[in-house]
Amino acid sequence: MMNSQHAMVRWGLVLFTAVTLASPGALAQVVKKKRVVPAQVVAPKAKAKPAKAREAKSRKTATPREAPKQLVVLTVEGDRGGKVRAQLESALRRAKPVKVASLKQYATLGKKEGLKGNTLFTDAPLARVAPRMKLDAAVTGTVSGSSLTVRVLDASGTVLGEQDVKLTRGRLAPADVKLAVAAVVEALSGATRPFEEPVTPSEPLAPVEPVTPPTPVAEAPRTPTPPSEKPMETPKPLEPVAERPVESPKPLEPERPKPAPKAPDMVAIGPQPKDGPPPMDEEPESHTTTDPFLEVELDTGSGGTVGEEPPRPPLARLTLGGTTTWRKYCTRPGVKSCGEFDRKPEEEQVGDRADYESSVPYLGISAELELLPFARRPSALRGLGAVLGYRRGYASTNVTLFNDVGQSATREVVATDSVLTAQAMYRYFFGFGSSRQLLGYAGVKAGLLTRAFDVEEDADSPLSSTHRLYPAVGLEVSVPLLRQVRLEAAGQLFISPKPGQGFDDEGGALDLEVSDYGTSVSTFGWEAELGVAGELWGPFGYQLRFKLSHYKDTFSGPGARIGWDNGGVAEDTYSSIHWGLTASY
Repeated sequence: MMNSQHAMVRWGLVLFTAVTLASPGALAQVVKKKRVVPAQVVAPKAKAKPAKAREAKSRKTATPREAPKQLVVLTVEGDRGGKVRAQLESALRRAKPVKVASLKQYATLGKKEGLKGNTLFTDAPLARVAPRMKLDAAVTGTVSGSSLTVRVLDASGTVLGEQDVKLTRGRLAPADVKLAVAAVVEALSGATRPFEEPVTPSEPLAPVEPVTPPTPVAEAPRTPTPPSEKPMETPKPLEPVAERPVESPKPLEPERPKPAPKAPDMVAIGPQPKDGPPPMDEEPESHTTTDPFLEVELDTGSGGTVGEEPPRPPLARLTLGGTTTWRKYCTRPGVKSCGEFDRKPEEEQVGDRADYESSVPYLGISAELELLPFARRPSALRGLGAVLGYRRGYASTNVTLFNDVGQSATREVVATDSVLTAQAMYRYFFGFGSSRQLLGYAGVKAGLLTRAFDVEEDADSPLSSTHRLYPAVGLEVSVPLLRQVRLEAAGQLFISPKPGQGFDDEGGALDLEVSDYGTSVSTFGWEAELGVAGELWGPFGYQLRFKLSHYKDTFSGPGARIGWDNGGVAEDTYSSIHWGLTASY
């Protein structure tokens, strides 16, 4: 009896243990333990391993730096003097993402393609010239009022983008220059780049999948089966009740690389966003100024500058050289011209008359200074200036004097020929030539001139001196054919260049220049010149001109000389060659 009671107690404890283990609470504890342990192990490794793999992968697959895009800056429509184009080209040359090609080489290749004139510097030959120059793009634009439209073209001539920037007094401010350059670089890149490009792996990393623990299965405890008794039926495992498990730390999801932004269809290049491309590296000298008219550069003398800056006139030009002059002078009484008197019969040629003609030209020295103090300004005032000149020649020749009875006397005369010039001028400058880099001008000038032909002080001299002081107005033009050759022409009209006018009249000598031939005089005079000039080396050049000056004095009333009872005429003509060297700044 005691044995059966002990057996019942033992089996009761076994059954109680089995029921306890199969209860929902016990099953939940088993699930908790099996889920928590793998999560704590897998989650940290899933975070650290992709980060190291991504960092190593980015080092190995780092792409090399792209070569700069090569482009050419074409002409800008409406840009007078090429000032805006020069600013764009100068700024793009300092931009590292691009490389600027020579416009001169572009024009040369365009000529080989059969294009001529201003078409060479437009986008017309771009599709044919770009492959030969290995161009990626071209930059052009249009000036409209106070606005500049910058256009970026690809090698086929297709517009990649446009950008409108503001002009200040016909030029680009430093901030607008940077905006235009950024627009060009952005158009060539094809997409907006962030300020700091994230390191993007070449192959996206697969996200780490959390380890899912196997579904726990509650096993019934094994109980020993007594040999003498029928084993108990194992109770069916209870289905686990859906109970909210204890929250375990979730595995960290790896950072997925952001997809690269899709390049939008570019219609217009707007203002640069704050998180846009990094600013262009500036060179130290770029902090001074971007105005080419304020930069100190060596002037070539013809108004051009070294490099590819727009042409500009020099501030000053000095000409030193010499003169070679021929003079022809005649006086005739009672007629309106020397030719009229000479056509008379010899018996009617009565009165004192003189002939002076240089059988040998006389030499002299010359100096001329042109000043354009506003030449560095982009305004219309840059053509305003002044010209100062001085010439002096020394003449020694024979003069023949005829008296009233036809007798003649020939004597050697020594004289000096002096000319002073002080005039204001205004010149309108224009680009010339296929590249518009040659500078020509057309202008006007007005001021005072004085010319004195002084004969040696000798009472027996048959030739009298002449002194003239008078205003004059004229026109001038210069057309450059090459840098070494410019054609120059000028003409002046003298306003009443009467004899007997000068700065000094000691003893009334000036009055005798009129009283010897009549009581009053009226004079008409003019001057014309034609020449060539050019640059030889740097700021130094040359100048060669032929000048013709003519004066005609018509006297009225009785004069002191014999036969001059009713006035007469005096004609004075100077033919001279001026040659010299020029230095410009």
